[in-house]
Amino acid sequence: MHPLGTLPEAIFEVADRLDLKAPTEAGLAELPGSELEVLRLVTLFPGCGIMFLTEGTRMRQANISAAVRSLVERGLVTKETDDRDRRAVRLYATPKAARDLSILRRIWLHRLLDAFDAAGVGDADRARFLAIMNDLRANL
Repeated sequence: MHPLGTLPEAIFEVADRLDLKAPTEAGLAELPGSELEVLRLVTLFPGCGIMFLTEGTRMRQANISAAVRSLVERGLVTKETDDRDRRAVRLYATPKAARDLSILRRIWLHRLLDAFDAAGVGDADRARFLAIMNDLRANL
């Protein structure tokens, strides 16, 4: 077995134990993962379009369109016609959605910090962990 053979399972378990869904005012915990991912990208890249989301998530355009439609119906995303191309739309998270995602991010951070504390992971190792995670993310 490869020395890192247990890493994929460890990642699954950490994500599961973090319980990445948490109740929020906007009910984000009830969102399917695909909608939460689309909403996350819309908050990070305000004004993005369907093609950007398709490329960023590697989901089919029809699935992105369905997720966006659901998020608009839930009042979490607004669509505006692109001034340069009237056929295209620009997507924006509503203030409620942006606030709730900010709350979720804080919850997840506190859960991770608590786990670091419980495991005795010091500041230097936390900084190194973040650097490694950023490097991995940039190269996937």
